[in-house]
Amino acid sequence: MNQVIRQKTQKGSIALRQSGQGSAVVFLHGLGGSSKSWSRQLINLSESYHVIAWDCPGYGDSDDFPGGRPATHDFAKALLSALDNMGIGEFSLVGHSMGGAVAPWIARLAPMRVKRLVLSATKVSFGSDDPSGYDMRLAERRQMDDETFGRARAKSMVGEDSPVFEEVASIAGEIRVTGYEGAIHLLKNANNAAILPTIEQPTLVVAGANDKIAPTIATKAVADAVPGAHLITIPNAGHAAYMEQPEIYSNHLKEFLTL
Repeated sequence: MNQVIRQKTQKGSIALRQSGQGSAVVFLHGLGGSSKSWSRQLINLSESYHVIAWDCPGYGDSDDFPGGRPATHDFAKALLSALDNMGIGEFSLVGHSMGGAVAPWIARLAPMRVKRLVLSATKVSFGSDDPSGYDMRLAERRQMDDETFGRARAKSMVGEDSPVFEEVASIAGEIRVTGYEGAIHLLKNANNAAILPTIEQPTLVVAGANDKIAPTIATKAVADAVPGAHLITIPNAGHAAYMEQPEIYSNHLKEFLTL
């Protein structure tokens, strides 16, 4: 059973789900996710680790980011503040997609605290790829009802024939317009080309073989940019490999965390 807690920061309260005991492993969700996205890892890793998954500002039970125009380093500082309030010192970090854009900033802002880094289904740069595509997604969130929007996003993440389609759609459908606006602004301005080569932590890069949002060529570019990074590809998985192939995904994490 996981527990939802809220921690006050200078930029509003942050909600986090946690389970288990031991060394802390922190999970950052993507643009279409929330802390609920990591439900399987909150179970699979809780026997050995203190598993923590946040709702980024504007998502889930977290407050909207003040002003609504966050940058990657703003989210990074918000997470670190929440972890400070929880009494978390060292931790390993898993950043998926948008979370993978934020995670390198956390590693650079707190290099002595982040022990290991996992960058999952993410890119070096986001906004430069297809800025109009983000504008279209935001227009959909503003115009569609929750269910329609959720199903539209799930189609791109896992496909309609996926056994986790309905779950992915339900999570995406819960995203608030204000939160989505802030996250879109963050991603359109996210470019980690300069910061990735400076990462010092052992780093694992995870790709889904069938990912259409962060295709393997994009994840390989991330791995090539981080010194000494190791790249793995999970078969029969799209953008949400942590849900589509949870045992394989979690086993790779366990192996990496114990190296």
